[in-house]
Amino acid sequence: MLIAWSTYQRIRIGILRAVPWSFVVSRVLTGVTQIVFPYFIYRYFMAGSLSVEFAQYTGSADYMTYIVLGSALNVLAVSTLMNIGRALITELREGTLEMLLLAPASRTAYFAGCLWEQTLRALLEFGATLLVGALLGANLWPIFSLRALLAITLAIFSFFCMGILLSGVMLRTRDTYVTQNTLFFLMNVVCGITFPLQYLPGWVQHLAQLFPLTPAVALFRSAVIQQEPLAGQLDLIGQILLLSALYLLAGALWNKKLERNLMESIFG
Repeated sequence: MLIAWSTYQRIRIGILRAVPWSFVVSRVLTGVTQIVFPYFIYRYFMAGSLSVEFAQYTGSADYMTYIVLGSALNVLAVSTLMNIGRALITELREGTLEMLLLAPASRTAYFAGCLWEQTLRALLEFGATLLVGALLGANLWPIFSLRALLAITLAIFSFFCMGILLSGVMLRTRDTYVTQNTLFFLMNVVCGITFPLQYLPGWVQHLAQLFPLTPAVALFRSAVIQQEPLAGQLDLIGQILLLSALYLLAGALWNKKLERNLMESIFG
């Protein structure tokens, strides 16, 4: 806990002193635009009409609630993956990676501190997205329930596990822009954020199942829109936990090998 708390404080102080207001404003605006643009397309371009297939695929004809929930969880996924994924390469750019590698501190506690700090910031963006969605007509009252809270917690955990692997990939490639934007673009297109997966080709639907965001969004919508208990969604929960375990294991092995190679290159 001491390591996690120290990591949290160091990152939070750096954020507040470097970009106190512009960072917060940019986070909120990102979440708001995720809702406003689809709203105008739905209201003025589609004239508020939906196809029969949409209701069949989603089990609801409430498009605004559907897209607000998807966009909000996508915002949370992007924030988590970006901050956890850029943790190690940020240490490299700031010249503190060698000290981190030499420190006897637990890497798990270090990443837990990163998760703790970024989650508090990501929830601001998440909340702004939900607030704007509610003002635009989304029915979000069921989100204040234990099942919705558990779905969000499970989603954050899965994004964290994926971020561990992404962190090693970014450090190995020495790149953040291409890596993260390619990943975020794929997730936004194939994970069912703004439309049902059934509209996509079959092979793309199978590809979407490799991202934890896909079952996490389905579970979140089921808990809020259909208000189904989590006990009836064990298949989605199992998929999220399985993907989380695979990403966490792959990330741990990758980072351990990468750390050993970095130590050899520094002191070899």
